[in-house]
Amino acid sequence: MKHLLFIFLLLLFASCHSSRQAFPSEPVVLNNNDSIKETTVVKTIYVPVTVEVPIPQQSESIVTAADTSRVETDIAVSEAWINEDGTLYHSIENKPVTYTAETYVPQTTTDHNIEAIKTKEIPVPQPYAVEVERKLTLMEQIKLSSWWLLLIISLFSISYIFRNPLYKLVRKII
Repeated sequence: MKHLLFIFLLLLFASCHSSRQAFPSEPVVLNNNDSIKETTVVKTIYVPVTVEVPIPQQSESIVTAADTSRVETDIAVSEAWINEDGTLYHSIENKPVTYTAETYVPQTTTDHNIEAIKTKEIPVPQPYAVEVERKLTLMEQIKLSSWWLLLIISLFSISYIFRNPLYKLVRKII
């Protein structure tokens, strides 16, 4: 009788399980990045600039014996005439003019950017798809849903059959 009780307890605690787990044991890591992005941008722009060059003011006078004359250009005015005493007076003067010209001056700018890129690790369990070939029939659904009821009935029946040995065992322990 003791052996029968021992076998019953072994069968009661024995269970079935799937050897294949529903999810993998290790999670999948989506991203694991930690880096620095460094960029340097050099821009050169040629900007037109107007340059003015002033002409210095100069004047000069010379007295000589000759005829009269007057010469004028964009920059200077020159006059010459004979004085009453018979000498030639000559003067030249620059006009107040500045020359303007347009030139291109390079302007260089440097942009230096440093960005720290850090991506967190996000563990995600990797589910797998289970293909169902067909729906369960009514009989299969009844069998699956009646398991607990059958277990309770069988435990009650076994305890009823072995009530005397179980009662004696409990009295010895207590």
